[in-house]
Amino acid sequence: MIICAFLCAGSACSFAQDDDLLKQLKPGQPIIVDGDKVEYFEKEARIVAEGNVSITHGNVKLTCDRIEVNTRTRRALCEGNVVIEQPEGTLTGDRIRYDFIKREGEIIGGEVEAFPWFGHAEESAKVGENEYLLRKGFITTCDLDEPHYSIRAEEIQVFPDEKVIAKNVFFYIGKVPVLWFPYYYHPIIQSRAKVQFVPGQSSDWGYFLLSAWRFYIRGNSRVDVLADYRSKKGFAEGADFYYNASDFEMPGLGEGLFRSYFIHQNDKGTYERTPFEGEGGIDPELRKRFQWKHRIDFDPGTVGMLEFNRVSDENVLRDYFYNEYEENNRTPLNYISVISAKQNYTLSIGANTRFNDFYTVTERLPELKLDIPDQRLWDFPLYYNSEMSATMFEKKYASGSQSSESVNRFDSFHKLSYAAHLGPLEFVPYGTFRGTAYGHTKWRADPVYRTAVGGGLDVSSRFYRIFDIETDFMGLDINGLRHIFAPSAGYFHVHQPTVSKDNLFQMDSIDSLEKENGVTLSLENKLQTKRPGDSGLETVDLVRFIASVDYLFRMKKKSFAFEDNGQFRDLKFDLELRPYKWLYVESKMEIAPENETVNTASIEASLRPWDFFRVDMGYRYEKKTPEPRNQFTFDLNYRLNPKWQVGWYERVDLQRMSIEEQQVSITRDLHCWEVEFAYDVDGGNLIRDNFTFWLVFRIKAFPDLPLGLSRSFSKRPPGAAHMPK
Repeated sequence: MIICAFLCAGSACSFAQDDDLLKQLKPGQPIIVDGDKVEYFEKEARIVAEGNVSITHGNVKLTCDRIEVNTRTRRALCEGNVVIEQPEGTLTGDRIRYDFIKREGEIIGGEVEAFPWFGHAEESAKVGENEYLLRKGFITTCDLDEPHYSIRAEEIQVFPDEKVIAKNVFFYIGKVPVLWFPYYYHPIIQSRAKVQFVPGQSSDWGYFLLSAWRFYIRGNSRVDVLADYRSKKGFAEGADFYYNASDFEMPGLGEGLFRSYFIHQNDKGTYERTPFEGEGGIDPELRKRFQWKHRIDFDPGTVGMLEFNRVSDENVLRDYFYNEYEENNRTPLNYISVISAKQNYTLSIGANTRFNDFYTVTERLPELKLDIPDQRLWDFPLYYNSEMSATMFEKKYASGSQSSESVNRFDSFHKLSYAAHLGPLEFVPYGTFRGTAYGHTKWRADPVYRTAVGGGLDVSSRFYRIFDIETDFMGLDINGLRHIFAPSAGYFHVHQPTVSKDNLFQMDSIDSLEKENGVTLSLENKLQTKRPGDSGLETVDLVRFIASVDYLFRMKKKSFAFEDNGQFRDLKFDLELRPYKWLYVESKMEIAPENETVNTASIEASLRPWDFFRVDMGYRYEKKTPEPRNQFTFDLNYRLNPKWQVGWYERVDLQRMSIEEQQVSITRDLHCWEVEFAYDVDGGNLIRDNFTFWLVFRIKAFPDLPLGLSRSFSKRPPGAAHMPK
């Protein structure tokens, strides 16, 4: 039986309602009551329903065993298995008083569900359209009747899809309190855990315990407080402050990160002191780092960026932040820049400097650049582009090992090209001019102006053929094949610059410009098919192969004859294979034709045939002095069953036929937790070589680590090329 009680504007005004409440009433919006037995008492303006009761009012759905609704006040008393569902969350209890106007409810012995949170309290109330209040209760992401962990407080505010706020909070594991917080704030959209501990043991660090404690200040602005101990190094502490100016009512001022970290090496608490060679007169017992990054988006095409780094010694990042050490090419950056990218130009101004004298840095104080991409001139297929820059350079060498070099430079590059077609061929002849003014040279204090003219011709074409083939042989899912054949050739020439590079300070590639005359040959092959995607059949590259080579030569003076010293340079191969959605292979190779030796080579393979199985393999060769780099890496992850997962990583030096690093890991699913044990060895002997092991506990609802292993050890990815996920 169904009864609809409508609220019209006229009847609403006849009731003794507050003006604020009347504004919330929506004329004509019904309360629809459904149940096994439904009675409507018109004089009392009351609906009584019993048995499988269901009420719909706007986007609110309420179910219970029995309900009484006052159609004048729009208030209801619900009893027995009460469930209130709204887009922002679910409220359950045995007895609820609910106000359909205010969208508020008060519950005795109720529960709240606001993914990924579950809450239970002796008293619960829905005090706003998107706010729940729990008294004498707890919240957790564990959905068991007796959760593995919980956050308990006298009063907890839950704002579904937004945040959780509590004061005087205790963190429980099972029924045991283990941590206390005076204040707890957690954005629900935030996926990082509040507290993280990583215990372990390392040959370099000894026994260690890394910890991160997250505190939200306002909005998503937060502080991660770091407190660490290493038995061979001592205590360390720091803080990472992530901020957004909008959270502090300063919109438009951007967002950023400030980091600080202090290591009291060999100070009090060090169980086994380790030697450290300080440089530059710094105190070896206190090692530190500071970092500040900031970004401002002035408009959709203009961004300002700043990065500041200061460290106590050149090895502190290597010893404690190895991932950053590798990513920054072992030298931290210090710069400020503003870049404005418009449709017809890109204008930038920036500066970089050195704050630690144990690094070699080329400073730009400042640098102004203007880049103009290809612009079509009039209605002709004639195009112009240019690059201009004005820079004040100063190259400072590490620890005064060499006198610094400084020069002011203005450089402009101009290119004029013409696009023409002849049948299947596209011709692009072009001419270039570069003019560079220097404040002085190595040997002269007077300004000099260098010019270099050049030009060339690019010729390219594109052919294809379609094969009507449909097959699922070996699971390849072929729905037609298209072969694309794209050859290209380019002639380039740069006339001898008017000033030799030997007379100039070498600040970047512009200063090393010299005469060039050569041809670039390139050949690209693609094999494509179509496979089902989100929007029907989509084009997929099964195979992509590119081969290219440069040939350099010189012409005899006043003649079109070639000199005998022509040579090939940089023979390159690039191969990509994607025969299946779960398999990707990429191989690159660069050969020096003059001596027929391989300079670099790499092969990367990524296999993900099932959700529970993943393998990444990589091979990397690089010709270096005194001996080449010849490395193979292997990374496997396998989920044995819903509870257990294992990982295995190996990095092998094929030049020396020795294992450089190996790591094994075991992960156990504990319902709402995951615990991971990892053992990492720098070498082939699992017992005698330097080793590290650590233990990580993760809440599955918040899988990311606030500290990760960036302050610990982290295995390198297979090879050096990018592996798509």
